[in-house]
Order: sequence, then structure tokens, then C-alpha cells
Amino acid sequence: MARQSEAKTLFVTYLSNIANNYKCAVGLILGQISMKTFYIDYLAKTPPFQSEQDKNEGKPSKPIRSIQEVNESWMADHAKHATRMLPGGMYVLGVFAVTDEDILNPLSPKIKSILNALEKNLAAQPYLFGTGCNDKIVLHFCSKTHKYSAKIYDVVTLRVYPMDIKVVEEGMKLVNFLCTYQIDQIYHLRQNETSGPLRKHIKVMLDGINSKLEDGIILFDNEAKEFDDKIENLGKKRKRISTSKVDNSESSKPTGVTIFEKCVPIGDQIVPTSIGGQIRVVGEVVSQFWISSKSTFREAVRAVKEDIMRSLSTRMEMHWDSLTEEELSEDINSVHEPPRRVLITLPESNITVSDYLFPGEGPEDSKMSLEEILDVKSYGHLDFLDLEGQADISQYYKETSAPQTRSEDFLPTIAADSNRVMYLIGLSGALLILVVSLLLHYMEV
Repeated sequence: MARQSEAKTLFVTYLSNIANNYKCAVGLILGQISMKTFYIDYLAKTPPFQSEQDKNEGKPSKPIRSIQEVNESWMADHAKHATRMLPGGMYVLGVFAVTDEDILNPLSPKIKSILNALEKNLAAQPYLFGTGCNDKIVLHFCSKTHKYSAKIYDVVTLRVYPMDIKVVEEGMKLVNFLCTYQIDQIYHLRQNETSGPLRKHIKVMLDGINSKLEDGIILFDNEAKEFDDKIENLGKKRKRISTSKVDNSESSKPTGVTIFEKCVPIGDQIVPTSIGGQIRVVGEVVSQFWISSKSTFREAVRAVKEDIMRSLSTRMEMHWDSLTEEELSEDINSVHEPPRRVLITLPESNITVSDYLFPGEGPEDSKMSLEEILDVKSYGHLDFLDLEGQADISQYYKETSAPQTRSEDFLPTIAADSNRVMYLIGLSGALLILVVSLLLHYMEV
């Protein structure tokens, strides 16, 4: 059962450089899957493992000398952080190893253990969409002969398949998509739901947003597309309707993606419910992703949904990890500002990856993330797209701050008696109308 993969000769140069500098090295294969074909977009060497004790003592990390020295948990954590940076439709397709050891015949148990650890770690966060396919590539690059070969390992059935690699000079044609997704939703918390960690509420919010995305209607350049149509037909249609010669700048413009959410009808019966608080999620997610022109619009729809949810779950997780014990209190009104997304164009590529910056952080912090996680050497200028911009949250502080406490925290809570008060006001008004009606009736009589 043979599989094909397309890659650039640039990757061969990258692996050769690793072989010239390391006795043994491992890394991640990043790319896309379409019609049972793997498209390799990028390779990222895993940084050497360093224990917390060595970090505290200032000891340098030690390079590995054989596959057996690879730390599975470290590499699985690398896969998680790399997936966070990938646009929708791109995944960790597998791992590569640069070594003179024969790891494919038979497939090394250590490699199997690494891939299983990757799958388990990514599956723990479903909205990262890291487990795009059960089949994982194992690419071996011999450090002595500089020859490469690959196999497929199914992490579910544990079966191993042969794999053919096709290296193409020009690479595959990628199509750029751009979408701005507006979010303004309120989640009401029942009395028994206000306690507990913020992480629990975050999951409820993500579930709600994902549900709306799944039911939404997605248009490409303001047109509905058949799911099974090829994306490459979009470019052909543009050329047919054009009355002038299309230049490179015009053809490189991203395809606009618009998402319409379905309206939820209100039921016949409205049941009043007492709530203990509410969470309002406000903002926008700018989504930009690149997928093969050979892919279908079904895959494009899946990619934009994955991109939005991957970005949101990453921000929420990073924000949660940054909070102090004091900020996790559930009995205060507060405004939370998760990190914003910036897009960075990879060198010698049109593909953009994501980094997430907290207030006060800038491009230099992103360069560090790129170098550590994706092994990007930024010797010169990197193209940064800050499409979302810095949020102005002063208005939300005013909305959530109580005059007597002047709080500058988040999770706006509503007094438990507020609904009761409003209910009593409405009831009193109804009784007053009833009394006036009876008096008028008796006066007429």
C-alpha cells in the first residue's frame, strides 16, 4: 500500500545541513493531507531536551547521539506547540530522524513510542485538531549517505506501510484564504455553575462557539460552493470572467471567506431561570490559511473552522496558564484579555504561521518562538501581520466596574436577586393593571 508525498528540494538541503552538524537529530513533519496524499510544507527540528534541574543550574542542553535518547514527552510537547502555530488545514504529519541508524527495517519501537506519545498529547486538546489522520509519516535521512526513505505508521492499527516520496522542484500550488470572524456572545451561568475553575467555563464557551461554526454557512468570495468542487476551479473562473490580463498581485490576493451563523428560533415557552453570573466573549479572530489547489471546498470549510477554533483554544489555554491565584477568583467582576494573534510569513514560503502576544510583547518575542519551535533562522526581516491589532478594553472596564468597589477584574457577575426583583416589578405592574380594570368595570356598572 504505497502513499505519495510532495516536497521541495529545499527540505533535502535542510536535512543535509542537520546531518553535517549533528550525529543524531529528530523533528516534526508539518503539512497537509488531501485525497490520501501528504503534502509536506515544512520541517522543524526538535530542540535538545533540557531538564528543569539543568536549566536552574545553567547547564547547556546536550545533543542526542542515538534515537534511544529521544525524550518522547519532550517531542510530544514540541508537537503541541508547533500545532498551535499552524494555520487550519495543516498538521503534524509525522516525524523525521537524521541518523545513520536503520530505523525503518523494521520500524524502530522507539519511533512507534514517539508517535503514540504525539497522538495522545494532541488528542488531549480536541480543539487543536492535531490528530488529523491516523497515518503518520516516518522519514529517515541517513547522515552518512544523505539518502532518504520513508514509511507510514498507523497509530491506531499499529500497522506499517511503505511510502513513495516525490520531490518536485516548484512545489505545489497553494491558495490563500482570509476570514474575519466576529464574536459577541453571552454565556449565562446558573447558580450552581458559578463556582469552580475558569477552565470549566472556558470549555463551555469553546463548545458553544464550535457548535455555531459547525452549523454556520460559509461562502467563498460571497458565493456558496459545492463541497466536492476543486479549489483550483476558483482560479479558472476568475480568469474566465476577467476582461484584462491578470497580474501577479491580483492573483495573489486571498480568497475572502464569510461565515453566517444560523438564527436559533425561540421556543413557544420561555422559562425564567435564576442565574448567578454571566460571561461575555467579545472580539474578532482573523483567520488566514493556505491549502493545496488540488483540495476540495469541503477541505477548505474544514480548514477555516479548524483555524478559528485552534486559535481560540490556544489563546484560552495560554491565558489560563498565565493567571495568578488571585485572578482566578469567581466572586469578582473582571476583564480578561487573552493574547492576540499575529501572522508571520515563513522564509522562502508564502505560508503564514501564528504566534500569540500578550500586552507588552512584540515582534522580538515572536522571533524567539519561531526559532525555538519551528527552527526558523531569522537572519533578516520577517513579515509580521498584526491584523487583529491591540484591543481597547477600557470600555469593558467601565461596564464591569462597580462604583463602590472600582474593580478592574473580569467575569461580570449578576446578583442572584436581580431576576427576582425584575420579576416582582413585572408582577406588581400586572396587579396594578388588574385593579384599575376592575374599578373601571364597576364604575361603568
